[in-house]
Amino acid sequence: MSTQHHLQIRPWMTAGPVVRLLRALDADSIDVRFVGGAVRNAVMGLPVSEIDLATPDTPQRVIERLHQSGLKAVPTGLDHGTVMAVVDNATFEITTLRRDTACDGRHAAVEFTTDWHEDARRRDFTMNAMSLRPDGALFDDHGGWDDAKTGRVRFVGNAADRIQEDYLRTLRLFRFFAWYGRAPIEPATLMACRVHAAGLARLSAERIQQELVKLLNAPSPVEAAALMAANDVLQYVLPGESDVSSFTRLVACETQTNTAHSWIRRLAALSRAPTESVADHLKLSNSDRERLKVLMQVEPVLDDHTDPLRLRRALFHLGASLVSDRILLAWSRQGDAGSPAPWRALLEAAAAWSPKILPVSGSDVLDLGVKAGPAVGRLLAAVEDWWIGAGFEPSHTWQQNFERTRRGIEKKENAMHLAPPSSPTGSIPDAMASRTIAEFLTL
Repeated sequence: MSTQHHLQIRPWMTAGPVVRLLRALDADSIDVRFVGGAVRNAVMGLPVSEIDLATPDTPQRVIERLHQSGLKAVPTGLDHGTVMAVVDNATFEITTLRRDTACDGRHAAVEFTTDWHEDARRRDFTMNAMSLRPDGALFDDHGGWDDAKTGRVRFVGNAADRIQEDYLRTLRLFRFFAWYGRAPIEPATLMACRVHAAGLARLSAERIQQELVKLLNAPSPVEAAALMAANDVLQYVLPGESDVSSFTRLVACETQTNTAHSWIRRLAALSRAPTESVADHLKLSNSDRERLKVLMQVEPVLDDHTDPLRLRRALFHLGASLVSDRILLAWSRQGDAGSPAPWRALLEAAAAWSPKILPVSGSDVLDLGVKAGPAVGRLLAAVEDWWIGAGFEPSHTWQQNFERTRRGIEKKENAMHLAPPSSPTGSIPDAMASRTIAEFLTL
């Protein structure tokens, strides 16, 4: 039995692209409604970013209506009744009402229907099963209104049945709890998650990764992660051991320092497995894999005893973003011992960092008479290390003095009347060149 509420008209419901789309779908004659996250967020008083609609019309009829109104239609998932409409550069998903006819734990076979009650029964959570007409009439078959208002994440129908239809719903439960949960998850639901947790192993890495990233991006996913660990779910999401304690402290450190949260930083805190194992398990992109590798490696050590020189070296080679993440991770793994003051000082220093560029290059070394080859790289590395140790200070006048230094070298060589015996004719030794570069940097 559907309960009807009335929702005050929101600005997004009367925005120009939405009005054009409703007109194209003939919402005055056809029972077209808003569904999913837009309705849930509107009830909860949260911002609405994605607007999805449902209609009794078939996908083909939806496409025809859109074309007749001059709107772009993209058939993103016709087998499941989904068409994407593009209106004034805004995108909307329009799905035909449907019911599940078969489920194998990963995918569902569907059949189109004109029955709104059947469509609501196939949705995952009660707060996602509501539908809203453009005039503000809201339909709620499963108590989603009350659950959304109180922050109770609850399956539509029997939890074990819904999980076995699609095992990803276990992970979605904890993701929605991380974002919207204020009331405890029902014990029977947690038991169903525990019993069927192994079903997650049947899912693709891409689907697991997508849900995990969304969960880790929640403002405070600590309780969700703890529940996943306690109910044997986390072991099917991440390989190897997990560290919920460090993860909890990291989120606390982010809050204390008003640091924007990062899913990959949080992943580095939560997982104790080797980087490659985690990256392979989740099929991370190359860029995410490399960032995770740097976040989880031991060197350079950044702790509450880090001296200015070590911090400068880390900032120069890694950049402020990675160094800040490494500091937060090290802080979270320290436990509750020690003062937060040194950690805050390190984070402030990283925030104040501006990138530096070594004011010499390989061509400068060659101009000093060093023969092309590995020696050039060795010299640059040595000078770079010296320059970092000097606090990057001798960098503003070197260009003015470079010619003077080079002439000084030529004068010395001419006075010697021969090339140094330890170097090829016409070149100077590494040590002399290194000292010379250091000299003109300090002039």
